Amino acid sequence: MYILHIETSTGICSVALSRDGKLLGYHDMEDGMNHTALLAPTIDQLLHSASLLPGDLGAIAVSSGPGSYTGLRVGSSTAKAMAYSLGIPLISVPTLMALASAAFEQHPEANYAMPMIDARRKEVYSILYDRSMREVWPVSSVILSEEFFETGIPMDGKVICCGDGALKIGELGVKAKNLKIDTTIQCSARHLINPAIEAQDGENYQDPLHFVPYYHKPPNITEPKKAGFTPQ
Repeated sequence: MYILHIETSTGICSVALSRDGKLLGYHDMEDGMNHTALLAPTIDQLLHSASLLPGDLGAIAVSSGPGSYTGLRVGSSTAKAMAYSLGIPLISVPTLMALASAAFEQHPEANYAMPMIDARRKEVYSILYDRSMREVWPVSSVILSEEFFETGIPMDGKVICCGDGALKIGELGVKAKNLKIDTTIQCSARHLINPAIEAQDGENYQDPLHFVPYYHKPPNITEPKKAGFTPQ
């Protein structure tokens, strides 16, 4: 079965194509938040390069968050529309789960994976998985502080930290001696493949009409002030 994978939860717009769990091709584009303009033509290009039509797809997998409100909205809307119009299953993959899966694949010596997604300022979205992909602590908004690195990380094994939130750690990483930061592992649609196959095996599908991404917290929207008006 061919599955199209869509990842737009961060500044990377990414699509991948797999068949029976094997990666056939992918495109990762680091172009800020220009997902609306990039996503549809990139999907067309990827399908064309594999000599496929949308009707050849057996399922759509989408990164479900947390992450950028705008990015998640664009990716989920596209995935939902395609799944509904084609009459094929929609698979949602938590963004942090996909990153953790990639971390364990690339670091077989790791005991824990702690993916992070940038959530503005010193804050990140994060979660801690053990090797069996069990949640040691759930998805949380984490302030990157000395206290977190001294008390929030288990000391009984090697911890791999990845994702664009890991880029914000800097010198704080030395507070946890068993922590390894791998900034090469970033959000990519190809990381959705293994989790999507597991969801497919369990027939864990979403309703395309009612699926909503996991934003974790409301979007950061401000209203422009009107000239001469001061809010009370």
